[in-house]
Amino acid sequence: MSELFEFSEPEDFSPASLDSWKVLSVEDDPAYQDVLELALQGLQYQQRDIELIKVGSAAAAANILSARDDISVILLDVIMETDDAGLFLIETIRNVIGNSIIRIVLLTGQPGIVPRNETIYEHDIAEYWNKTDLDADKLKSVVVSNLRTWQTSYQLQVAKRGLQMIVDSSRSLTPKQDNKEFANTVLEAITRVINVPQSGGITCIVKSNAESVELAPIVAASKRFKALIEGRLESLFDLLPMKQQLRVKTAIYSTWQNQNHTFDSEFSILYFDTSEYDNQQYLMYVDSPFRLDTSHLKLLQVFSENISSGFVNQALMNRLSELAYLDNATGMHNRNWLARELNQQTARYRNQSTLALFRLRNYDSTEMMVGHAYATNILKAFGDAIQSHFPDHYLCAVWDQETIALVFKSELQPQIKALEAFRAEPIQMDHLDIQLQSQIGLLDFSDMSSYNVNQVLVLANQALNKAKTYGELVVKFDDAMMQRLARRTQILTDLKQALINKDGFFMVLQPKVKLTTGEPVGFEALLRWRTQDGSLCPPGEFIPIAEASGLSLEIAELVLHKTIAAIQALTTAGYHLPVSFNLANSDITNPVIFNGIHHYIDNQIVSPDLVDIEVTESQSTQDYTVINPILRKLIDKGVGVSIDDFGTGYSSLSQLTELAATTIKVDQKFVSDLSAQNNGNALHIIQMINKLAERFKFNMIAEGVETEEQRQLLIDNNYCTAQGYLFAKPMPVEDALIWLREKSLIKNRSDSD
Repeated sequence: MSELFEFSEPEDFSPASLDSWKVLSVEDDPAYQDVLELALQGLQYQQRDIELIKVGSAAAAANILSARDDISVILLDVIMETDDAGLFLIETIRNVIGNSIIRIVLLTGQPGIVPRNETIYEHDIAEYWNKTDLDADKLKSVVVSNLRTWQTSYQLQVAKRGLQMIVDSSRSLTPKQDNKEFANTVLEAITRVINVPQSGGITCIVKSNAESVELAPIVAASKRFKALIEGRLESLFDLLPMKQQLRVKTAIYSTWQNQNHTFDSEFSILYFDTSEYDNQQYLMYVDSPFRLDTSHLKLLQVFSENISSGFVNQALMNRLSELAYLDNATGMHNRNWLARELNQQTARYRNQSTLALFRLRNYDSTEMMVGHAYATNILKAFGDAIQSHFPDHYLCAVWDQETIALVFKSELQPQIKALEAFRAEPIQMDHLDIQLQSQIGLLDFSDMSSYNVNQVLVLANQALNKAKTYGELVVKFDDAMMQRLARRTQILTDLKQALINKDGFFMVLQPKVKLTTGEPVGFEALLRWRTQDGSLCPPGEFIPIAEASGLSLEIAELVLHKTIAAIQALTTAGYHLPVSFNLANSDITNPVIFNGIHHYIDNQIVSPDLVDIEVTESQSTQDYTVINPILRKLIDKGVGVSIDDFGTGYSSLSQLTELAATTIKVDQKFVSDLSAQNNGNALHIIQMINKLAERFKFNMIAEGVETEEQRQLLIDNNYCTAQGYLFAKPMPVEDALIWLREKSLIKNRSDSD
């Protein structure tokens, strides 16, 4: 049946939404951006201009890509905000945004930092170029070749969606299908897909070689042509305006005589010849001013080939199902098929089922070492072994290139011991026993009854990824775990909207005080987020989610601006007290934050001695050689740098001697341990940190002081400054000003006494 799908080549292809090809340049060097723009100026592909969209950071690129899907190629600088900003953006595009067809061309001016071969193997990119090797002619060639590849991928993607639509439409009818009802149902769906306006419509005319054109029957129609069903082509002419009749007649006769498509500014006429196997020819009259692209033509051709009398060619429908719902590499059903099957079940039936995911570990490494074809054979052998070992499943599908999914009735689901035994056994491949490393997860649909199928499948995938992080090889996803994952997903959705609207975020200030007198010496600014329902989302929940999803920079900019506003409010009220705020690793090295701090200081918006940056000890030592010089520049500017959670990281003695910091903050765990019955170790630690601070001339702050006992022990060991609930909890800026006034009044009364 392969000949059924030898479609005629289109004269042109372009997504309906494209008036020009969109190329995104992600580059933090404006001069190089200008060079790229100049090189691509005037370049055309298939008579369409190339529009270069320029952004200066990975974060800005992620925002654009999440909002639009018409970008074909990305010219991506590897090193921007951080050394791996470009690579992180690739992961965001492929795994978070979910765009698998956009073409990514990496560019670097420092090829030694990110090795070419390693990057190509590990990341889903099209090409990798050193900027100095990419002249104007090469750049044009790279862009055009990747536009051509994207065009093909887009065509296949859209066509596959259409094929799925046709198959699903056929399944929705009864087994004794009404052919006309089916034809019209599918044609209506296609009309919506290709955006035919309400004033237009589609008619499908079929004729044998012996019939005249005018007498060819109309077998299906949509929108304003529905009344023509079972009529003749000549009745179509009567329905058209007089001034259009002659144009349409001439175009139809020409199309049938020349056996090719005809495109007019107000309509399209398509010709499909299937007479080789059913003695039929099909003509589609599409009354729409929108030009059809290749994917639309394929949809209409497949439709034409399916409406012959009685649908005697059932093999064609089977072929459509294979294209839409089979994984070509393994011959197994794909994830779309699994989702469809589950969606067609009743909720009651589905809730009596269990999903099992079997994932190969280190598949990417295997593919890199032995090649794609052999790795695919491994996945196929893995799938065969799973199905053979667990025959009680009733659904089986390829989940992704490294995962097989089975669905069982809950009472027949495999036990954990049986799954562990399967993991330990070798599988047969090419008459040899091979030992594969795998990970297995089980999920009961009854635990997720409040979610739809697609949400459950996404959460199951996230849960398996989470289990991999913790090294769990066989795991049963319980309701609590899935609820936590669902909450994280909801938090991410709400957080994105809140950041777009700049809504719900505010700062609280926690005082830093002298241990002996309680006199305030500064504040720590902490971000809080009030969600749409009025509840507070803890920072421990939304900050890690923001960092993992690429929103860290948005958060950091927000914190910086609000901290400066808090400093201004304190200064205006007459309080010259420094305020510290927390930054993540990637934020410290980001030019947006670094330049922002300099902007506020250089323009005398705030005094540098009132600004203090807090980084954790693990952050400051993890990328020591990169971060230390940046922190040193800020210190030279007069900005304070505090090392937070000191004592929990892994600073080497050599790093301590050169650590770019003005203050170290003793982690609250050690302070809390001072209240323990056996507090000897905690005392030794705070004494040791005190000696280190004295030796290297750091200021010291003890965090998390909650009792008088802790306060006194710290004083006895030469600590001068602390923060904690014993003195004050974090409070909004307005309340902090009230707290300061009350402290001033108490101090004034004490001084007068």
